[in-house]
Amino acid sequence: MSSEDPIESAFAGAVKGTIDWTFDAIKSFVIKLKDKKLAFIQDEETINLVKEQYHSGELSFYKEYVSDKEILFIVNMGLTLRKLHSKKDRRNNLRNKIFDKFEVNGVRIAQFVENGILNRYIGILIDNMSSIIDFKDKIIYVLKNINKHVLFVKKEDSERSVIQHVTSSVASNSPLIYIISGKSSAAEIVRKCEGRLVQLLPDYILEKISSNEMENLFFKRLIPKE
Repeated sequence: MSSEDPIESAFAGAVKGTIDWTFDAIKSFVIKLKDKKLAFIQDEETINLVKEQYHSGELSFYKEYVSDKEILFIVNMGLTLRKLHSKKDRRNNLRNKIFDKFEVNGVRIAQFVENGILNRYIGILIDNMSSIIDFKDKIIYVLKNINKHVLFVKKEDSERSVIQHVTSSVASNSPLIYIISGKSSAAEIVRKCEGRLVQLLPDYILEKISSNEMENLFFKRLIPKE
């Protein structure tokens, strides 16, 4: 015969039920909040793809160093754009939605991630890292001031306009790293500018990441000799 107190047992069951309900309610609420935040995309397949990126290793890495929630959200949009590289219509739709919600700077942050630039940029910073705080500050600074640090070349740009823009921006801002990025036909324009830019930026050393469809030039400022 059990000596268990039926009132105590009922109370314990009620508490457990309340805890389980609260946990489920909170979980459901968080999911609804995420879904609401993604509603602007207006495409269910793309929304599901964005959700998949929440659990990606690359986003988990960025979470360690990017504390700004809005910027991290845009970073996730960039990862999703990369996943959509073979689905032009859906990619362009998402890009337009990012522009509508976050304007030009948001599109450029997303593109910075999509083109694989943020990955390498962080790698370069790690090579010269003085402290974690300084490292995190530099990542946020470049993302918030992206126009000072990168030029995304378009297919209609001329070599002359690219070279003028880069040299002017570098002279005005003296960035630690300056990137010129081009995809598809724009990648060829970037390649044609490479030699002249090396000549015109003597205080920088070039590192490049190339593929059939992409050309990224990283100009890294040299440390002055004592």
